[in-house]
Amino acid sequence: MVNKVKENKKRFFYPPEFFKMFEYLNRNGKFTAKFGMNTGGRIAELRGFKKNPLFDSQRCNIVLTKTKVRAKLGEYKPEPRTLPVGAKYFKELKRDIRTHRVLSTNAYNIQLKRACLKAKINRPEDFSSHNIRKTFATWMLSLGIAPGKVADHLGHTEKVLKKDYATNDAFNDADKDMMIKFWGDLPKRLMPYRGLY
Repeated sequence: MVNKVKENKKRFFYPPEFFKMFEYLNRNGKFTAKFGMNTGGRIAELRGFKKNPLFDSQRCNIVLTKTKVRAKLGEYKPEPRTLPVGAKYFKELKRDIRTHRVLSTNAYNIQLKRACLKAKINRPEDFSSHNIRKTFATWMLSLGIAPGKVADHLGHTEKVLKKDYATNDAFNDADKDMMIKFWGDLPKRLMPYRGLY
């Protein structure tokens, strides 16, 4: 019996790594990666959205109806999550949801590892679909988004976020510029409103 090396659940992509890896994904791999990086959603949640897409065009929000039960919080039935996405990505998702598919977790993990190998990213075996969620959270926290907002977006509590996701700021200004360019107005949408009432 061969011992499999477990993925490093703490590993995240630095922006140059992510964009280099992204180039080597096929069309549906790119669609899945971009969907995950814009929502922080799990593969099962993204696949559930594809079957029943719910768009709030007025607010550029999407609704994930197939979510994970948080048993520690006493949930017996998963609660839908309404997520803001960037305005540019919202239009792209509405267009592409009809013609692209979200890969299964298995197919996506295989493709992700192959893309990491081709991109010469250190320890490609450390990456799986979970690391896309980790990358989403790490990038958002590094841009100053409140942990509570990031936790809500992921469908977690702040306690889980701090235990399993939070990472010290490891990015330079060029990295942060790449994140903002990728997400457009999404980080600004997740910032608390500071206007006058």
